[in-house]
Formats: sequence, structure tokens, C-alpha cells
Amino acid sequence: MEEIGCHFKFENINGNHYHNTNLLLSSGRNCLRYIIKERSIKTIFLPYFLCESLSEVSLSEKIQVKYYHVDDDLVPIGIDKSELNENTYLYIVNYYGLLRDKINTLIDKYKYVIIDNTHDFFNTNHYEADVIYNYRKYFGVPDGACIVSNDLIMNPNYSKGTSLEKIIEMVARDEKGEFLHYPTFFEADKHFKNEDLRYMSNFTQNYLKAINYNEIMKKRLENFRVLLTLLSKYNELNLNGLELSYMYPLLVSNGSDLREHLKKNNIYAITLWPNVMWNGSNINEQKNVENMILLPIDQRYSEYEMEYIAKVVDSYYSSNSCKVKHL
Repeated sequence: MEEIGCHFKFENINGNHYHNTNLLLSSGRNCLRYIIKERSIKTIFLPYFLCESLSEVSLSEKIQVKYYHVDDDLVPIGIDKSELNENTYLYIVNYYGLLRDKINTLIDKYKYVIIDNTHDFFNTNHYEADVIYNYRKYFGVPDGACIVSNDLIMNPNYSKGTSLEKIIEMVARDEKGEFLHYPTFFEADKHFKNEDLRYMSNFTQNYLKAINYNEIMKKRLENFRVLLTLLSKYNELNLNGLELSYMYPLLVSNGSDLREHLKKNNIYAITLWPNVMWNGSNINEQKNVENMILLPIDQRYSEYEMEYIAKVVDSYYSSNSCKVKHL
């Protein structure tokens, strides 16, 4: 029996986790690790255009890793589907949410696939495949990702993760300022790299039930639409008709310069997967890493911040008029 009396713990919260699954893991890395183990995968095809952490996970599981390229639309190319089977899977990334309408076609074509929907969290379409979603990329939680699957079930041999160290880092950021604790942030992130396969921590499972997912999705889409209206004139991606909720992807021809200009104005546009610059990727994939400006549109911000971002981008191009894309 637990102690009776003494200090309160966090309240138990009634609510949902948004995605209807009990396969709640500590990280996206561990989602892939779980699928590899439970599907008895021996070989996996990973895109060059991807974070090196997933290659590290695959190799740590002692399976063969083969790499493939993506085309200008970020769709897999050069895959011989006859190589795919019960033990050989293709890992497909729904980059920035742009492939949402193509996923079913890709599943029909290749069959043995894993879908990475990290960039499309609010996508609740049903797919005949194992699909990975990542809570930690969208909400202020110390850990958390999940697998939506037709037939995978929980394996009782794995234990739950812990979140104490990561919670301390998040509280420090909240109370003393984000950038003062930037090194601590990286230390917390390294924890996932070395972590064994774990389920989502009790704290995160409980906390996620308190989130108003519909309001957050609404806010993200509103922010996306503001940037879509204000920045399309610079964007080499055609986003018209799309509704994205991860970040606003601004593809330009001078990404490094623009990213530095944004930073000088306190706007931090992350660079995904710098490892792509030296991992055997092709020139188009490398240019995508260098020139894709991912602008924050999350629920912390409003139309005011979006207009400020657009104003700073405008100021860059007004002083570099030759770099504006030709419409």
C-alpha cells in the first residue's frame, strides 16, 4: 500500500491523448526501435534526408540499413519494391506534412512501410501501416511519442521511462529564461539518444490528458495562414491549398543568410538534420537542408508574432532585392 497522508502528488487528469493508441513510447527513436523489435525487421530502407538518430537506432538493433533518395516533391525514389517483405521495411517521412495526400498511394505501392508523421501530428487519417507521431515536438512535455498500428500490441517486457531530469530542465527554462539554460536543453535531449526502449513516463501520460488539442490545432493553423498570406511571394514551395501545423516551411535560395538575419532579430528558425550535408545525400537534399527556413507557428504565438516574422523577412529582402524569387 502507498503512504497515506504526507505530500500531494500531481493530480490525476481525465482526458484523452489525441491519438487512439496505447502504444505510448518515450520518444520517436523508441517508436522505431519498438517496431523493429515487434516486426522482427532485419533490413530497413531509410532516406538520406533524415536525422542520423534513426540510423543510429537501426544500427544499434543490429539490422541492415539501406539508404534512398527523395525527389523534388520529397517522395521516395529508386526503391525496388520486390526487396520489401515481412522482414524488410521502407521508412517514409511525411516531410513538413506535405505528403499527407500521397501516403495511401505509397502504402499501396510498397506495402511494407513505416510512416513517420512527426511533422503531421494532427493527421488522424487511418493508414494500413505503423504510423509514428511525436508529442514532444508539439507540446511542452518532457518526453512522449506514439505508434498508431492496426495490429501491434503492448509488450509487457518493457518498462516506463522517467522524466524527472527533463522536467527540471523545462522548469528552469520557464522560470529563469530559455537561453540561459540552452546547454541544459541539449543535455536533456542527449538522454533520448542513450535511452533504452521505454514507454512514455507516467508524468507525461497524465499531463497530455489536460491539453486542449483542438484549440492548439486551431491556433497553429491560424498562424500558418498568416505566414502563407504574407510570405508566399518569397517561397519556392507552392503551399496554396495546404493546411500545415508543424512549422511554416519557407524554401529560398539563400537560406543561411536569411536564417542569420532572423536570428539577429530574435527569431530562431531551426535547421533540421545538418548530418544530411555529409551523409551521402545528393545536391538537392543538401540544398533543402541549407535553404529550408522552418518558421515557428505554434500555440505560444499569435498573429502579432507572425506579422513580426513577416516584417523581418521583408526587411531582409528589401535590402537584398535581387534575391526575391521570380513569380
